[in-house]
Amino acid sequence: MGERAAFVCAHVFDASCPVLLVSHDGGDWQFLCGGHHESWETARVIGRNHLFDRDASLRELLDLPVGWDAERPEVGGAWVRKRSQ
Repeated sequence: MGERAAFVCAHVFDASCPVLLVSHDGGDWQFLCGGHHESWETARVIGRNHLFDRDASLRELLDLPVGWDAERPEVGGAWVRKRSQ
């Protein structure tokens, strides 16, 4: 699998919070902590494989269709998939 870029919030970037929300919108991937963010000015772009190295359970979402989100309550929790709104 080739390296793909992903948008992450600052909390995921600095590993202070785990990924609890994944969005595959318009072909772009977002891996977020699920918390409230005042602005996207602190968003970062990183290689998606770096996230998979941190948390292998994120690989479960490689088949997430464009226009869908997946959310879980905690690391190790089941992913709930739904169409993006």
